Amino acid sequence: MVVWSHMANFPGFPVFRSSSVDFARLGVTVFFVLSGFLITTLLVDERSRKGRISLRDFYLRRTIRIFPAAYLYIGVVVVFAWLGLATRLPGDLQHAVTYTMNYHHERGWSLGHLWSLALEEQFYLLWPLIFLLARKGAILVALSVVVLAPVVRALAWILWPAERTGIDEEFQYVADSLATGCLLALLVARFGGERIAGMVPRWMFLAAPAAAVVATFFTDYPSFHLPFGMTLINVGIALSILWVVNRPATVVGCALNSRAAVFVGTISYSLYLWQQLFLNPQLMTMRYAVPIAVVLSFAAAIASYYLVEKPLLGLRERFRH
Repeated sequence: MVVWSHMANFPGFPVFRSSSVDFARLGVTVFFVLSGFLITTLLVDERSRKGRISLRDFYLRRTIRIFPAAYLYIGVVVVFAWLGLATRLPGDLQHAVTYTMNYHHERGWSLGHLWSLALEEQFYLLWPLIFLLARKGAILVALSVVVLAPVVRALAWILWPAERTGIDEEFQYVADSLATGCLLALLVARFGGERIAGMVPRWMFLAAPAAAVVATFFTDYPSFHLPFGMTLINVGIALSILWVVNRPATVVGCALNSRAAVFVGTISYSLYLWQQLFLNPQLMTMRYAVPIAVVLSFAAAIASYYLVEKPLLGLRERFRH
């Protein structure tokens, strides 16, 4: 969805450009909910197998997984910016390397997408510690974030107008996307996926993805989006995850488990990093700019995965075991 939306920024691309940004944000939100679900599932599994959680090993695994590919991309952007081939504004580099881009709103295109990675790193830093300390209260913590975040967003919009710039990026305003995935994982761990799925009416599973998509068209209406729309998107994504995880033999499940989907999923982190550099409509104005930019994005992502990410996976597994 992010790549498609950035393709839509190119002149002549056959998509309604007014909705492209919303679908990019929907794609990032899918990533947040999935991440909360996956990370929490891994933490629950580690505690059930070992009887404890090693924060040191968790942080080392995340560092090995995230930092090398990200810093390689940042380094290339610095070189490209020096050559005049990438956009970089004051403060971009400092916030990119410190994973605080979601609090730096006046930024250039080439490093701008790292706001989502910054939010993810902040989640990695906080949630395992909360999970460890809260233990049985983790469900209550996650539920509290899901319930309170819309209130915080609405109050910030009304009472502190200066906060509106970062209200859909800063951690305190967007944490409920991650918390929704965390809550789903905790409920599945406690009651079982099939049991939870059985408690949800079938029509809700059918309506969930549609509701999430429709809600993205109303992001320009803060009175709906901030207190209701973002929560609707999060819940719609979470229900979709619950359905596909427990129905892998369906058409959707088979499609998501196909070789093509698994391959894209495998390189998705690098693809998300590198597409931003090439899918910059200001740099490519030729007639066939879109396919060239997409090919370059995939080529860079594949190279990054096989040359940087994959060689380090073995080291990460050492800390997993």
